[in-house]
Amino acid sequence: MKARDFLILFAATWFLCSLSGCGSITPVVQTPTVSSHTQPTSNNSSTPDENKNETEMYPPLLVVPVGIPPTIDGTFSPGEWDDATVEAFADGSQLHLLQAEDFIYVGIRANESGMIAGNVFIHRGDEIAILHTSAALGTAIYQQGVDGWQQTQGFTWRCRNTGNSESAQVERAEFLRDEGWLAANGMMGIPNELEYQIKIPDQEFRLAMVYIKATYPYEKVPWPTKLDDDCIQPASGGLPLVMQFSSEQWSKLELSR
Repeated sequence: MKARDFLILFAATWFLCSLSGCGSITPVVQTPTVSSHTQPTSNNSSTPDENKNETEMYPPLLVVPVGIPPTIDGTFSPGEWDDATVEAFADGSQLHLLQAEDFIYVGIRANESGMIAGNVFIHRGDEIAILHTSAALGTAIYQQGVDGWQQTQGFTWRCRNTGNSESAQVERAEFLRDEGWLAANGMMGIPNELEYQIKIPDQEFRLAMVYIKATYPYEKVPWPTKLDDDCIQPASGGLPLVMQFSSEQWSKLELSR
């Protein structure tokens, strides 16, 4: 490997690890664009909460079709996401969602060609899980408290191996069994594509996501597009111990059971 190529690979790996708290990068939040979910603002003198109907307060129920499960390798192979419903991030990048058996499959394809990392947020009951992929995979857990959401589990990093050796495949299978989800390591596949496999929760849940660009100013790009809670706030030095989430802004999925 040439010295220049080694330095590029080292810099990309450092960036991906730093996104989730090992470094001091301060991402700039992508300004959400208006989507088809956005409703007009009332001009009368009532308070905003009084004017909001259910559609304005919550994203509409999103129907997720049943399809053939894609291979979780970080590459959108031809045809493997054809069965998915397609949503848009705030910058117009694509979010693909489909269901197969007991899992939801998530595919993220950013408009730009640069490397990305991802956070998927799942709210069920009084718990929020953050499913992070970059140069490794990890799960953080927050529990609802008096002053916000309190971190009860920090990230433990696993699945750094990007190859297809038997040991790497065993590690990924163990991660899926232990954590209930799997994603392609951010160093695998196509740089601007991410793929997740998530076990369907056994209770009602809401879903939100951001992807994070690997080039300055390291924008966090949200879905749903109107998301404006701590999912998209800069987190210099790692995720804070207390976060403020507004999961009423997140999406609910209609799934086949």
